[in-house]
Amino acid sequence: MPEYTISTADGDDWPALGVSLAAALQPRSFECEILEDSDVLTFRTGTATVSASWELLGTWYVNVEDAPSPETADLIVAEMARQLAQATRQQAIHYRITD
Repeated sequence: MPEYTISTADGDDWPALGVSLAAALQPRSFECEILEDSDVLTFRTGTATVSASWELLGTWYVNVEDAPSPETADLIVAEMARQLAQATRQQAIHYRITD
């Protein structure tokens, strides 16, 4: 189960989104079913279930369960980071958390 963080490149806090989490974070190039869109965004795309939540100052935490491959999980989160950057006009960086 890959886990990721998405933060601003300069380490600053993210500005307010001004839209729902789904509008900013749901990857547009994947067919998605929204399961929750409140303080946590949870959606399903194919066999993967993705949850995104605000964990630390300036950091989104993303959990991807049951993705068909680590590469697919990477693509989902990379697109989420790009869209978050577009929505906030900030440069986003994302990392896969490894033990």
